[in-house]
Amino acid sequence: WIDRIKKEHQITYWREMKMKTGKRITALLCSVLLLAFLVSCNTLALAEEVPELNWTDLVTEEIEAQGAFQKIEISDSLSIQLWIPAEMISVDTSFMDGPFKPVALYGTEDQVRSVILFVSEVSSLDEYVAFMEKEGGGSNFNSIIINGVECISYDVEKDNILSLIYPVSDHMVLSVNCMPMDADENWEITRNIILSSIHPAE
Repeated sequence: WIDRIKKEHQITYWREMKMKTGKRITALLCSVLLLAFLVSCNTLALAEEVPELNWTDLVTEEIEAQGAFQKIEISDSLSIQLWIPAEMISVDTSFMDGPFKPVALYGTEDQVRSVILFVSEVSSLDEYVAFMEKEGGGSNFNSIIINGVECISYDVEKDNILSLIYPVSDHMVLSVNCMPMDADENWEITRNIILSSIHPAE
């Protein structure tokens, strides 16, 4: 599954939509269509509300003390921090050769739960999302704001992974992959805390 996550390509992804309308519409029908249009616009506006995760709103000092912040170097001048629970240890990734090796990997001793991070250069966020949907097996793409940064979350069901795309610049993203996706309530809470902790390092 690591190889599938690591694949990076230039993808041009265009979709076209066409609408057909009849030539004759009575005044009454126009009113009905206008009302339906306004209702659908209101529904769409509600559906597009983006959920937010904020570290200060979600996490208490007591919870924070159950883990520690780890600094992830993105480039010489850019790095981020994220909180990792004490039950997870840093795993050596030196055995993973190639240009797409993870920048960090954390896991429980029994390897049941893990968090793996990759950094990728992208031509645009939209093309990267389109590629992950078409070639990476991604589904359920949703926008989510993490500490003020608009990110994209999605599932890779075939590999049981919940992924987060965190833009760190116009052409670079951090991919945070949490395994397993379908976990118990405790792991779901811990996973949300990890994701809500992501922010640029000072």
